[in-house]
Amino acid sequence: MIHISHSKKIKKILLEDSICNNEAIEQLNEELCSENHEFTYEITFIDFKSIPVSLLKSLHKVKDRLKITTTHRSLWAYLSKLGLNNKYLDCIGDDFSSRVHAPIKAIAIGGSAGSIEKIIPIIESLPYTDISIFIVVHVLADEKSYLSDILQHVTAYKVHKATHNMKVEKNSIYVAQPNNHLIVVDGFIYLESESKLNYARPSIDITFKSLVYEYKESLLAILLCGYGSDGSHSLKELKESNCEIIIENPKECEAKEMPLNAIETKNFSKILNLDQIIKYLKISLSTTVDIKDEIDSFLENIFLIYGYDYRDYERSSIVRRIELTMSQNSIDDFKEFERAIMDDENLFAKLVRAFSINVTTFFRNPEVFNKVKKEIVPVLEKLESIRIWCAGCSKGKEPYSIAMLLDEAGLLGKCQIYATDFNKTILEEAKNGLFAKSELVEFEKNYKDSGGKEDSRRWFNIEDDFIEIKKEIRDRVLFFKHNLVTDSSINEFNLIFCRNVLIYFNEKLQKHVFHTLDNSLDKNSFLVLGESERMPEEYKYKELGNKIYIRGFHDN
Repeated sequence: MIHISHSKKIKKILLEDSICNNEAIEQLNEELCSENHEFTYEITFIDFKSIPVSLLKSLHKVKDRLKITTTHRSLWAYLSKLGLNNKYLDCIGDDFSSRVHAPIKAIAIGGSAGSIEKIIPIIESLPYTDISIFIVVHVLADEKSYLSDILQHVTAYKVHKATHNMKVEKNSIYVAQPNNHLIVVDGFIYLESESKLNYARPSIDITFKSLVYEYKESLLAILLCGYGSDGSHSLKELKESNCEIIIENPKECEAKEMPLNAIETKNFSKILNLDQIIKYLKISLSTTVDIKDEIDSFLENIFLIYGYDYRDYERSSIVRRIELTMSQNSIDDFKEFERAIMDDENLFAKLVRAFSINVTTFFRNPEVFNKVKKEIVPVLEKLESIRIWCAGCSKGKEPYSIAMLLDEAGLLGKCQIYATDFNKTILEEAKNGLFAKSELVEFEKNYKDSGGKEDSRRWFNIEDDFIEIKKEIRDRVLFFKHNLVTDSSINEFNLIFCRNVLIYFNEKLQKHVFHTLDNSLDKNSFLVLGESERMPEEYKYKELGNKIYIRGFHDN
């Protein structure tokens, strides 16, 4: 979807990644290429981490009449390198804000059918701190509730059956009783027997609405399983007050109606499974801790919430990257940072970029490419087809360098290079094949130092602000997402480059990756590691020099 508005001679264009498709990108391309020179374009990219090469070229055509705003730092940096000036904003309006929530003073939990068995483990695992907790579960008018008695056996919080005119205290849990709405006003609980709302009394909506006026942004609301739509009608007011709103994932509910109706309002912060809710509350309510004491728990929580597995990464490197991200975002306390990471996907994306060390150049370590040319290319020449894997390819300069080396040797036509990385944004940039024009100088030097004899510019289309890898080179490199930590072997290769990746892993993870690499190599094939890396002794490889190894070699 693309939003275009104009006044006088300015066209304002808004694109949001979550609702944008190829048709919208093509529509923008047509607009920018229309040769209508009377307009200045103000384009805002919301949540875009990268954009396709066709659009990049169209933007360059109108760069003198162009103002760009981005909400992702990675896109801001990428466009800047390619000569497109743009402004970076952390947020644009309420819907796109990267919010830091106020300290939690109250938690409201609402649910219906099937929710009681979820509430018990939530309360049991809740850190003991100075907050008040309110629980509203649909109960039949003539049915006695035993929830408060059960909860008192699993928590240090004082558990109360809510009564009229009861004063709200910290470190306490208040459970709504059958046939009465629970309302909180000025620090006191009031019970009302007005008509049912959404077929319910007690009503989750009534309690949620009273609590948002009482606690404003310091309220955290959780909506669990159940039937009907109770709870959904109050979420807009909660969101407008900047409250945190968590909906249980309907996939793990037998009674899905309540969470599904809540999700349909789009007024929520997160959709989490029960285990994720428990972890999130532990993080949000814990006190200040030292990063080195909590790093294992932090990485475990990242894996649980986001699915990214850094648990076996080398600790000192991970800690440095966390500290760097904290510094860049003006966060001094690690526990505050941990809460923010679990709450803010934009901040988490910044941390992922920090973990993904993308230091690379064309023909990096030219002596390695010289050795490949002398020792490996003669072997590859004898093969009918050549399969190469560049693992941890970053922005694509290494696989493109390999393709150029093979082109120089006349082997490009029978090779396929698989280039992988776990960072999807970096892969999109690599796929585009566009680089800053200033990188030509280092490219030419490294290429010559690697023994290159060709005109090094033959592989590029050279524009005013950027250089583009030519199509015949790009066509031989297949970029796709692959995680060396979690994914298995993808093929049998004649040559694998895996340089300066293993140094970020601990010994256990290095062994796992070496096993994957070994399983991915054909007989009498080659592996190239980084200058600080080496093959474990248990693998029978012969080193040819410059950290280049041949598989299948055995001393007699």
